[in-house]
Amino acid sequence: MYLKAVEINGFKSFGEKVYIDFNRGITSIVGPNGSGKSNILDAVLWVLGEQSYKNIRAKESQDVIFSGGKEKKAATKAEVSLIIDNSDRYLDFDNDIVKITRRIHITGENEYLINDSKSRLKEIGNLFLDTGIGKTAYSVIGQGKVERIINSSPKEIKNIIEEAAGIKKLQANRLEAQKNLGNIEVNLDKVEFILNETRENKNKIEKQAELAQKYIDLKDEKSSLAKGIYLTELEQKEKSLVENEDIKVKSEEECSVLQEKFDKTLNRLTTIDLEKEEVKKQKILIDSRNKELKDVISTKETEQAVTRERLDNFKKDKLLKEEYSLHLENKIEKKLEEINTLIAKKEELSKNILEMEAANKEFERKINELEAIKVEKTDLIESRNKKIRDLELEKQLSSNEIENNERKLKSSLDEVEVLKKELDEITKKEIANNEEKDLLNSQIKAKQEELAKTEERNEFLVNQLSEISKTINKLSQDIREYEYQEKTSSGKLEALIRMEESNEGFFKSVKEVLNSGISGIDGVLISLIKFDDRLAKAIEAAVSGNLQDIIVEDKEVAKKCIAFLTERKLGRASFLALDTIKVSRREFKGNIAGVLGLAADLVSAEDKYKKVVDFVFGGLLIVENIDVATDILNKNLFAGNIVTVNGELVSSRGRITGGENQKSSINQIFERKKEIKLLEEKVSNLKSKIVEESKRREDLSIRLENYENEIDKIDSLEDSIRKKMELLKKDFENLSEKSERISKELRNIKFNIDDAEKYKTSYQDRINSSVSNIEEIEKHINSLRKDLEADELTLKETLANIDELNKQFSDTRIIFLNNKNSIEQYERDIISKENENSDLKEEKEKNSNVVKELSQNIEELEKNEEQLQKEIEEHIKIYNSENRDIEVLNERENNLSNEERELSKDKSKLETDLLHSNDRLEKIIEVIEKIKTDIENINEKLTELTDITAKTVEVEKLKSSKDYLRSLENKINNFGDVNLLAINEFKELKEKYDYLARERDDVVKSRKQVMDLIQEIDERIHEDFHTTYENINENFNKMCEETIRNTEGRLNIINPEDFDNCGIEIFVKFKNKKKQPLSLLSGGEKSMVAIAFIMAIFMYKPSPFTFLDEIEAALDEKNTKNLLSKLRDFTNKSQFILITHNKETMKESDSIFGVTMNKEIGISKIVSPDKITKILDSNKESN
Repeated sequence: MYLKAVEINGFKSFGEKVYIDFNRGITSIVGPNGSGKSNILDAVLWVLGEQSYKNIRAKESQDVIFSGGKEKKAATKAEVSLIIDNSDRYLDFDNDIVKITRRIHITGENEYLINDSKSRLKEIGNLFLDTGIGKTAYSVIGQGKVERIINSSPKEIKNIIEEAAGIKKLQANRLEAQKNLGNIEVNLDKVEFILNETRENKNKIEKQAELAQKYIDLKDEKSSLAKGIYLTELEQKEKSLVENEDIKVKSEEECSVLQEKFDKTLNRLTTIDLEKEEVKKQKILIDSRNKELKDVISTKETEQAVTRERLDNFKKDKLLKEEYSLHLENKIEKKLEEINTLIAKKEELSKNILEMEAANKEFERKINELEAIKVEKTDLIESRNKKIRDLELEKQLSSNEIENNERKLKSSLDEVEVLKKELDEITKKEIANNEEKDLLNSQIKAKQEELAKTEERNEFLVNQLSEISKTINKLSQDIREYEYQEKTSSGKLEALIRMEESNEGFFKSVKEVLNSGISGIDGVLISLIKFDDRLAKAIEAAVSGNLQDIIVEDKEVAKKCIAFLTERKLGRASFLALDTIKVSRREFKGNIAGVLGLAADLVSAEDKYKKVVDFVFGGLLIVENIDVATDILNKNLFAGNIVTVNGELVSSRGRITGGENQKSSINQIFERKKEIKLLEEKVSNLKSKIVEESKRREDLSIRLENYENEIDKIDSLEDSIRKKMELLKKDFENLSEKSERISKELRNIKFNIDDAEKYKTSYQDRINSSVSNIEEIEKHINSLRKDLEADELTLKETLANIDELNKQFSDTRIIFLNNKNSIEQYERDIISKENENSDLKEEKEKNSNVVKELSQNIEELEKNEEQLQKEIEEHIKIYNSENRDIEVLNERENNLSNEERELSKDKSKLETDLLHSNDRLEKIIEVIEKIKTDIENINEKLTELTDITAKTVEVEKLKSSKDYLRSLENKINNFGDVNLLAINEFKELKEKYDYLARERDDVVKSRKQVMDLIQEIDERIHEDFHTTYENINENFNKMCEETIRNTEGRLNIINPEDFDNCGIEIFVKFKNKKKQPLSLLSGGEKSMVAIAFIMAIFMYKPSPFTFLDEIEAALDEKNTKNLLSKLRDFTNKSQFILITHNKETMKESDSIFGVTMNKEIGISKIVSPDKITKILDSNKESN
């Protein structure tokens, strides 16, 4: 087989009809760019059935029709034909020449022809299956398809291998077989459903003849069995009553014991509470005493500090007085030395005076008088000078005392200032500390409130989670139930609809006519009308014979149907031809209660069938009951038939027909329609519920997730709040301790300030007293100095007189007198010095007394301090003892708390046990009451069965006997009336059932045959595919080595376990290169790989003819020659048509023709070989 020619007319740029002959071997098509060469390949693809206009470089179907040009009208259709030489019968077509044609009109209508006879695209596809020729096969490789082969998905490469394997036809057969299998499954479902329904009806009719006697036997058996069961139950109940009474007594004893234990536990808990209260009171009392002790200790410590201060001051004063005593001793020693010196001088002078005493007596007398005055004044002056010196000393001491007191006052003032500063700082600290405490306290309260809110929110969320989870579980359960119901109902609905569509339930003749396909049949009356379900019995009773009437367009259609039934001997059927039926509608104008109306008004249908409704139902009146019907008949108010909603029929002449209809075919159709309606409503409602409940469940799931996230956050927040609260409480405790320390410091400082203030006042008083004393001394000194000046003046005058006398005596006298005066002076001086010495001794004595007094005070203060220290230590011992008592009390309180916790647990357990015990007691009482009630009921039932002989029922078989009794009751309740006329109907149903059973067996056999066929096709497909794959894989590696020089190539199956979804990948490794993805290859490398793959396929199964569009475009001269060489090797098996610009390709071609285009009118033309050179030259110019 090879391609003889291609005929193109009106396709794309071929606006005029062209006929292109092809020879065997290699044919090249050349021409300038845009001349329409590739349109030839598009035309071949198009005629082979390409439906994607994108693959033939068009946007829509009209783009393939020539669109016209200058002075050239657009074509109204496009047509392409392939003329194939089939003399070897390669194609499964009994003709030497096969012409495949595709035609498209401007309207978009497609036509397919085989040898100018109309055909279908599917037939053309089947003709070329497994030949390698087709729209997706490897026989047509257009521009870019080489690149696409490399970039193809594994699934697409697998499709190419399948085409080469020739399994496309097998795959098509498998699809067809699978489709047939699906149809067989549907038919089998239909047959099974009808068979089951027929079996049920047959079984019901078959059993009706035996029902009466069976009913009586079952009733007697039921009564006998019931009495036996009642007697056994009575015995069991009485026995159970005795056992439960015993259990009740034991339960009451158990409740009493538990109650006693519970009361003891409560009493002990109450005692513990009282003991704990007593411990708390003792702790409070000890705390109070400790507080008093702390105050006493603080007071004693303060007194001790004051005593130490006073002791220090006394020691300082003592030191000063002792220093002053030493000073006085030094002065006394000096005075004694001076006295001794004066005595020595006096004795020496006394010796001289004795010698001059006589001569100087007179002189002495005078002198004595003057000297007496002088002595008097001198003594007076000396006395006054002494007093002045004493006063000056006293003044100096007072000044020193003022200086000491001022120093002490300054020290006290400085101390007060320092203490006040400390007081201010500590007060500020106390204020800051209190503010910080208040802030912490408010923060703790805020955190407690936040924690309470968080815990409340957490509890709410936990409850919500529980409720939502329960709701979601319930919703999921409901949704599963709804889905199960919906699936079940949908399946049943589909089966019923299939039965409806297949006209099941109608008379055989009606069914055959409906399925005959005769044009003009509208349907069966019962299928074309609608009415209220409560009218079903009435309509079935009144017009059951008309409900299976077939409505046809006209009488001719009715004749055709009757002829069809007669010819095939299918039975009889009634027809209502819309052009022949005559309507005779009767009206009811009475006004009687219970009349529903004329049946024609109560039944609805399309306007087209209104005449049919009036024909069938126009003479029928529907009423509520038989009394209304007979009343209308007696009063002659209606001339037609009257029917009640329960199916009682009253004819116009008075015949009354009634009773219960058996399951007729019409009744079954009614029931089926009713069930379809109910199922449609049910399925719709279930779907709505599923959507609503699913939406609700989804919303709840979102809420649940949000709540869970919020709970996680709240848990973290709770931990954070608790930790912060612990830190705040610790800080608060630290601040409280700090506050207590600050308060103690404040008390000490205030006491020190008060003490310093007292000392300051004392020192100030001393200073003021010393200042006053100094002022008095200064006044006294001034007075003495005035007297001294007067005495000194008198003394001066006396001395002047003495000097005058002395001038009158001789020098001896002068010496005598001088000596005598000196002696006297010495005596006075001695006396003065002795007086001074006596005063100093007296001052020393006074000072010693002061030192002794200070020593006594110091000793007394030291004893006082020691006493205070002992008292403080005693109080601290007492305080520590009290603290140990508190520890003992705390330990006792902890022991009581532990005991209380244990007792609380015991109380909870006892309370729970007591509650459970009481519940059990109540339940036992309820059981006893129920047993008594059951015994009474059984006795009543046995009274009713007095005349019945009881069947013996053992206790072990009581449950099974009850189950059997319920089954007997169910059987009796399910009994109906016996129908003696059911024999003929049963015979017809049995024949139908046997026929359907044979049909089902045939369908099952057909299904088995089709499944075996599919399995056989699958095995053949797998075997052929793997054989082809292995051969092409080997060929591909060989072609890679030959054409791409020592390049390794292979194919690899991906996911080989799943044949239908597996794919094939191409792997290539160039010499001296690492393995790399195909996408990273150069254009030439990609082309060579793709060509090697195509050649590998040709080596296994060459296509009869192959179109290649510029396949060598990316190849260099050397690889182009290699390609052409390989193509030449296949020319004995295949025909190659190449669209090219390459000279090497043209040289190697067996035949060549050109394509050119008239640019003005846009029409491509075929040119002869002698014009090829011109075409090539024009091609160069265009390039």
